[in-house]
Amino acid sequence: MRISKRIREIEKLIPEGSIVADIGCDHAYLSTLAVLHGKAIKCYACDIAQGPLENAKKTIRDMNCEDRVFPVLSNGLEKVPQDADVCVISGMGFETLKAILEDRDLSQFKSFILQINGDVYDLRKWLIAHDMKITDERIIHEGHFYTILVVQHGHDDYSEEDYIFGKYLQGSVFKEYWQFRKQKIQEILQNMHDQKQMDELAQLLKMIQRKTDA
Repeated sequence: MRISKRIREIEKLIPEGSIVADIGCDHAYLSTLAVLHGKAIKCYACDIAQGPLENAKKTIRDMNCEDRVFPVLSNGLEKVPQDADVCVISGMGFETLKAILEDRDLSQFKSFILQINGDVYDLRKWLIAHDMKITDERIIHEGHFYTILVVQHGHDDYSEEDYIFGKYLQGSVFKEYWQFRKQKIQEILQNMHDQKQMDELAQLLKMIQRKTDA
């Protein structure tokens, strides 16, 4: 069983002794890894579709985790058992993740581990606006750049710069990611004619330079 760097990083962030709801579990690699490493005492491997859930069931059987990992056919959080206290949602787009969390009673969860494919700025804005506090962030490079957020209930104040860069990210992969973004922005500027947008992107380039020079 080949486990991606992204899944391994998410597994590291699960608090020990948790009961995890792994939403959009796919093959249940994260769920089985979490119980086998003693991070979670129980996992619910949840998916909206029967096909991925059958894949999850096979992994659970192959890894002899049938007494600790339980497949659940669920549209988002609808059928998640009430004893789950950590919610993991990964590998989705922002709008899908937002739809899962929006207008739900999330009080059963002590923490959330969230990873979306792009639009991390929008995710940070949505979380802060909904009284969710980001307590940690990680960024990894595995073909693509992935940002993983650890979130709890609570209030925090964010500046525009915090929404763009996060409060907790730093190090070589952070700089590598923003150098990549900087190159993309420079390519966009070469073909842009709207002065307002050009000024906004030029300002963002200055912010990136300041952050990556720090």
